[in-house]
Amino acid sequence: MKDFRKSCVLIIAVTLVSAALPYSANAQEETSIHPYLSEKFFASVGIFRPDQKLNLGLEASVTISNPGPTPYVDFAQSFGFDGSQSTGSAEFGWRFGEKWMLRGQYFRVDNESRATLEEDTEWGGYVFNQGTSVGVGTDFQITRLFFGRKFHSTTSREFGLGLGLHVLDISAFINGNATVDGIDVGFRQERASISQPLPNLGAWYVHAFSPKWVATMRFDWLQARIDTYDGRIINAAATVAYAVNDHFGIGLAYNYFEIDLKVDESDWNGRIISRFSGPYISLTGYW
Repeated sequence: MKDFRKSCVLIIAVTLVSAALPYSANAQEETSIHPYLSEKFFASVGIFRPDQKLNLGLEASVTISNPGPTPYVDFAQSFGFDGSQSTGSAEFGWRFGEKWMLRGQYFRVDNESRATLEEDTEWGGYVFNQGTSVGVGTDFQITRLFFGRKFHSTTSREFGLGLGLHVLDISAFINGNATVDGIDVGFRQERASISQPLPNLGAWYVHAFSPKWVATMRFDWLQARIDTYDGRIINAAATVAYAVNDHFGIGLAYNYFEIDLKVDESDWNGRIISRFSGPYISLTGYW
């Protein structure tokens, strides 16, 4: 995480310095118009293959005599959710006026499996004991909307800032035979879910090397206490794209999404520490 923060700081610094440099209006730059910069709309669909980190905590609804030292369940390690998994993802963009842009992003990662516990696991006030066979599942749906303004642009470069909104739809469950204070209470299914929009700040930078090749970087961030949520959201991506023609292209990106939230809701009172990071291969239309 420290290395990622250093990389983010470096990316932001390079972006700000690049945006502040005076751009010479030479002939090569004037002809380096990629459709990402020249067209009003773009839409992309593709495959996102993220590595996963899923630490989810649900505070006890009943008293447990020995709750244990861990305030969350490591779903990724305990239940085999830490490998790469392919999932669909989509993005769109709309340029309007001379300086404004609206963007959107959506992806979903869901997991479900059965496992035999290697240690006692507490979830929602119940203990699922070592050696118990349990069913587990998680479902993360992330929708991002972003409204931004260009602050510097030429025919080959662009820098902008804006405000965004991440809509989080997250759910998780564990089921199996459980105990409370060592007493068997039979089969239980404990489920938690949230659906919440959270705002963020964001920046982006684009550099079209030629009418065929373009590189983009974006960074969204929030660290604040908002109502019943307290924590951090990071959503970043670096992309290289090739325009096959004026209206169609292919791209390769590295996407990084992380949330670390303390939640105080009736449907989820605990903590969510999750990360999805990996390559995104996409097909993009421009018009």
